[in-house]
Amino acid sequence: MKRVRLLILLGSLLAAPSAAALVFFSRPPVLVVTDIPFAALYGEARIRMRRAFASVALFRQVLPVLIADDASPDIVIAAVSAASENPFVVLFPRRFAAVAERFHGEFPETLVVVFRGAVPAAQMPRGNGVLNVYGTDRATDLFRAGLFAGIIGAMGREVEQDDPGQRTHVLLQDRFVNHEGRALFSGAAMGLDPYSAVVFASAAADVPDMRRVSSMVMAGAGADILERNPGTPVIMFSWLDPSLTSREVIVMFDDSPWAMVVPATRMAARGVAEGLIPSNPLIFSDRIADNDITRMLRRAAGRMPEN
Repeated sequence: MKRVRLLILLGSLLAAPSAAALVFFSRPPVLVVTDIPFAALYGEARIRMRRAFASVALFRQVLPVLIADDASPDIVIAAVSAASENPFVVLFPRRFAAVAERFHGEFPETLVVVFRGAVPAAQMPRGNGVLNVYGTDRATDLFRAGLFAGIIGAMGREVEQDDPGQRTHVLLQDRFVNHEGRALFSGAAMGLDPYSAVVFASAAADVPDMRRVSSMVMAGAGADILERNPGTPVIMFSWLDPSLTSREVIVMFDDSPWAMVVPATRMAARGVAEGLIPSNPLIFSDRIADNDITRMLRRAAGRMPEN
């Protein structure tokens, strides 16, 4: 009798994973349209890692649909259809927004997500609960970047200058950084590093003497500045493969579709037509000498600005 009970128990233990796997692979997948040049710069290993994480979090397959950069709308739609006859949701990057609208017209019952990044909602299609448009939550990103800058300044080295103790945090901004974003950034940075100053720069000519700079936040182009001034801690808004960046880059804000698969899929499932999703802050502990700074950055990475 004991042997029979043991066999039943073992059978149950073996059956549970099999049943879970059957359910997992039978659920409609999430498809992420990904062009080949992006995959090369983002890193194929990172895509595999993101795919695995998202598949576990959503308990369904998350599959890339690789598209040539010069593919026509017909080819893109055919590739999506070939990947799955009944996808749960199809996620399109901003450059495929027109294709996403056409796909929605041909398959009106399939959930579709378009990522607009920092582009204003008025310049993109309107969401309707099936076709959904999500932007990058730049306000939250800039708030967190300000916290990171303040932590680096308060905990980091003193800057050699005529008025020692004065530290400067530079936000190299693009056209999508508005007054609210600047206020959130400066308030967060100076709140944690109260004896510091904040400079908003739109070009290299606006950047102060780098000997006075404790952190550089790059929300706009500025690789040439970094090349001329190595050694300054950098916080970068980019989805580029971190292995292609210098060791001065200690945090990256990734707002790529692959970084947003999970929250975007859950929002689409709830029928959220339009919304904002913060970037995923990547903190590179191997590039930070002080473990205390790393721990403080990780704690700050989940904070939200007060309304």
